[in-house]
Amino acid sequence: MVLEVWLMRTTVTIDDDLYQQALAMAGPEVNKADLFREAMRTFVRVQAAKRLSSLGGAAPDMQDIPRRRDDERAV
Repeated sequence: MVLEVWLMRTTVTIDDDLYQQALAMAGPEVNKADLFREAMRTFVRVQAAKRLSSLGGAAPDMQDIPRRRDDERAV
């Protein structure tokens, strides 16, 4: 199996104050590219959660998904 990864360069204009806040929270060890990648991941995760919650039980006939019980967890 071959996995292709496409990288795209883009120019963005962002609010200076918001950017400074993000840099301050990230700390000096986080580079700008990693900060933006994490922001994009967070955005995608939040939007996916919103879509999922908007279903609000719209699939009542869906088969139950088996869950792991506490006593079955590996220690």
